[in-house]
Amino acid sequence: MVQYDKGELRWFMGLSGLLLGKINFFLKNLSNHPGNELVKERIGKQTVFAWPFPEAATVPKNLKYKIRGNSYAAMGTAPDLWNTMLGVLVKLVPRSFWRNPKFSKFMADFSQPLVLATDALLKQTGTGETHAMRIDVTSAIDTSKAVSMVQAHDSFRHCVGQSCAEFALDVLLHSDNKAGVYLPEQYYDNDADRARIIKKLTSTPGTICYTGPVLTSDPGDAPSDLDQAMAEANAAERVFN
Repeated sequence: MVQYDKGELRWFMGLSGLLLGKINFFLKNLSNHPGNELVKERIGKQTVFAWPFPEAATVPKNLKYKIRGNSYAAMGTAPDLWNTMLGVLVKLVPRSFWRNPKFSKFMADFSQPLVLATDALLKQTGTGETHAMRIDVTSAIDTSKAVSMVQAHDSFRHCVGQSCAEFALDVLLHSDNKAGVYLPEQYYDNDADRARIIKKLTSTPGTICYTGPVLTSDPGDAPSDLDQAMAEANAAERVFN
């Protein structure tokens, strides 16, 4: 995984897939917000694991001000059994195996029927496709302050499709001859453009929560085992020059 550590871009060879513990997918200090209460009930606290989303590196790199602290990206799924199984496999199976296409294909083919069966079961409960995302930004100077936000949607599939469509429409309508290939954080590098696309992406049909940025004095919601996982990953890292 590529992410920032104490303001430096680093490569953590042994971090991907490690369980990071549990995190709240709602904001504890935000009351009287219907969406926040809904995700607290439907999603609550879930186990997450480190995952190599490029945003852990690309978003801090494109910030107006240099990052001084750390960044990380994680994801989780439900039921929690899947997270536990992944954690066990990451611990037991050598990482060289995962880079072998034949082994990876075998694992994908083996797990697909189990995933389909689980999805069908969860669909009956009405929560099988629920998606939520949480973002936290803390101060490196005053760690008692943070800005957090939560977004959630009824269907992950629909959310992805709608978001792709909104990006495409926005580029067609507001390109201003801005040709080239960009990451979203590069393309929307000014406040007006960024506010416009965020408004569209957080109001698509099926959105059940968008808290917006919330200033909090209780940023202690990092995954419960993050420090332990980082200590383990530090054994196999190198610094990007």
